[in-house]
Amino acid sequence: MLVLTGSRRIETMYLPFEPTLHLQATVTRNTSPAISQLIGAQSLSTLGGAYSLGFSQALDTGTTLGVDFVMNRNSSNSAFNTFNPSYTGLLRYSFSQHLLKDYGRVNNRRQIRVAQNNQKISETQFERQLIDLVAQAQRGYWDLVFAAEDIKVKQRSMDLAQKTLSDNEIQVRIGTLAPIDVVQAESEVANRRVQYVTSTYTEVQTQDQVKKLITSQGDPGLILAKLIPSQVVPKPQPSDVPPVEQAIKIALENRPEIKQLQLDLQNKKIDLEYTKNQLLPAVDLFAAYNQNGVGGKETIRSGFGPTAPIIAQFEGGIFDAFGQLFGYGYTGYSVGLSVQIPLRNRAAQGENARAMTDERIAEQRITSQAQQIALEVRNALTQVDMNRARIEAATKARELSERRLEAEQKKFDLGASTIRFVLEEQRNVAQAQTDELQAIVNYTKALVDIDRAMGMTLKKNNIEIEKTLISGPTAR
Repeated sequence: MLVLTGSRRIETMYLPFEPTLHLQATVTRNTSPAISQLIGAQSLSTLGGAYSLGFSQALDTGTTLGVDFVMNRNSSNSAFNTFNPSYTGLLRYSFSQHLLKDYGRVNNRRQIRVAQNNQKISETQFERQLIDLVAQAQRGYWDLVFAAEDIKVKQRSMDLAQKTLSDNEIQVRIGTLAPIDVVQAESEVANRRVQYVTSTYTEVQTQDQVKKLITSQGDPGLILAKLIPSQVVPKPQPSDVPPVEQAIKIALENRPEIKQLQLDLQNKKIDLEYTKNQLLPAVDLFAAYNQNGVGGKETIRSGFGPTAPIIAQFEGGIFDAFGQLFGYGYTGYSVGLSVQIPLRNRAAQGENARAMTDERIAEQRITSQAQQIALEVRNALTQVDMNRARIEAATKARELSERRLEAEQKKFDLGASTIRFVLEEQRNVAQAQTDELQAIVNYTKALVDIDRAMGMTLKKNNIEIEKTLISGPTAR
């Protein structure tokens, strides 16, 4: 709908250059008292008809072309009319050209160029919204991956606690372990079951959030469907992100915010160019060429006056007028030049000053936005580096936790430790595994953010936005 509206708006900008065909027909009848003997009747009665057909075309160069055909028919009761009824035809070719003010395509296509840029601005705004939506969906997806993997961690932790409980019950039955140790193990199993259930509900809520992001369909079946992540959490790679200088360059070339401001600057330059032109005087060249013809019923008298004897009468008509009209026997032409010089021109000067200010503001906005984008890219790269370091630290912590658990379990088997310390080390291992998983997911989400900061989200995900301006109405 947004693109369609923009296309229609551009179409309306072509209206001044649409060819125009105009038709007009007028019939008049009039009776008036005679005020002179030269009228040739006691009261003058006239019947007239005027018929015109014309074509005009304004060009974006500041040129106007026109062709007009006029045929008039007049009849009266006056005895002095040589032709009664008479047919008078006129064929006129006209041409006018702006020489200074409003001259050329640059000025006359101003509104079209601005409308084209405005449509592109609308497309960049849509692109920005789509980038935000895709990035949000990606972050939601990796949250879902974390939730699904964390369930597995909680499941393994609960299974390990259950195995410890079973082993302790056997040792209590054979008398090698105190019953209180079984109570501790049972309590730990219950706590880890709570953690498992909580992580399960967290995963369900995350699924609902992802479904909301990836579809607008209110299908009840989709609500009940289960999303199964198809990608595993990737390990960090040295080639995941480019150097900061290259990343900033990519961002300045691809971010829709920069594209939008550059298009807005183009509009401001177009406006400035137009207002400069409006400071010039209006100098117009115009020319016309006429073809004329007359026909009708002709009465020839031997003298002057209604009482003079009629020598001859010719039954002519409208075709006689056409014959003269296209016989090129009666022609005329005119050529002229008009000049209008405003003495103060304050309104045009004020508009030009405003346009210059708008251009400077637009340039400053681009500079400010470029600085903001560079800062966003740098911050996003910092987050990537920080999360990569967190992965290394979390992996090391998880490995050490597993070794401590193994050592504590051996001490417990030898009777040198208690079940409380074993269960504590199990919790530490589970937490370390969750922390490592969270660090990897956060790193992946940081990659999503750096793609968004560089304006590469759609390209990385093979998403293309059709540009309607390529083959749309603006290709005229």
